Amino acid sequence: WTADYNLRHAVYKGLRMDKSAEEVTREVNAPAEKSSAEKAKKPMLFLPDKNVKLSNLDKLYWKNEGLTKGDLLNYHAQVSDYLLPFIKDKPLSLNRQPNGFDQPGFFQKDVNVDEIPKWLKTASIHSESTDKEIDYLLCNDRESLLYMVNLGCIEINPWLSNYQTPDKPEFMVIDLDPDGNDFSVIKTVSLSVKTVYDRMGIPCFVKTSGSRGMHIYIYLGAEYEYDFVKKFANYVAQLIHQEQPEITSLERSTDKRKGLIYLDYLQNRRGQTIAAPYSVRPKPGATVSMPLFWEEVDADLQLQNFTLKNVPALLKTRKDPWKNIRNVKPDLLQALKLSKTEV
Repeated sequence: WTADYNLRHAVYKGLRMDKSAEEVTREVNAPAEKSSAEKAKKPMLFLPDKNVKLSNLDKLYWKNEGLTKGDLLNYHAQVSDYLLPFIKDKPLSLNRQPNGFDQPGFFQKDVNVDEIPKWLKTASIHSESTDKEIDYLLCNDRESLLYMVNLGCIEINPWLSNYQTPDKPEFMVIDLDPDGNDFSVIKTVSLSVKTVYDRMGIPCFVKTSGSRGMHIYIYLGAEYEYDFVKKFANYVAQLIHQEQPEITSLERSTDKRKGLIYLDYLQNRRGQTIAAPYSVRPKPGATVSMPLFWEEVDADLQLQNFTLKNVPALLKTRKDPWKNIRNVKPDLLQALKLSKTEV
């Protein structure tokens, strides 16, 4: 057929006997079926001197919420400017859950440098527990972040120290573990943490864990060894417990602490990791570990307020509560003098 519906080089072969005239219609060219090679093509993100292959974008990671791996990648592309400053140069443990948040996954610390793209950065760090060198992945740019997420990393878990100073943490954290307590109790304890730090003259910064608790950070700037920082964190935890003895505990054993909120100071050890600020968590609702202003720790605060779906839009309209976290490096020895005791 031509464009004006005339037959081109027509040859008469007879009338069709199997159909009436009304049933005979003009044939329309169907689109050619894609070749197997074309079907196998994966979406790719092309960047200068790099390409990140993104695969299985339609795979459901949160079935009830209808959220896919593509949604997770898109989230990280949008929040990378906020997240990257807290994981830059930090060794990362990869928590890979390629089949979704509620499916079995696995942790990966040691990456095979011969099997990953050459543009990815790694750091070889000696493991005290295995007495071996471990090649940790570093994530210093958006492309590396998307590469990690494409591997199935729902949450981002950095060390507290940088690879250049692995024995000196950049941050110290008090992790409030609810152990079944209502989130309102967690909020009460987090405000007690701030009270303790205020007395010591130390600026502190709070975020939701994205799971059930809260994380309170202070900036150290790689000034102190882990051993001292852990002792200092233990001391801070004791002061918090004195503020809230009826609802908190320093006891690690869940059986022994009997439903009290655990003041986890042991996160402050070499090689320990914690969910990064702005990290999505593998939890129902795709909740996010969200940095907050202290004024936001109020009756209206709920963990479900911050999710993969709404955080990118929130970041466009709210100020960054952790923008100045690195502006002041506290003197922990002076803080101890203010509290009239020593570690």
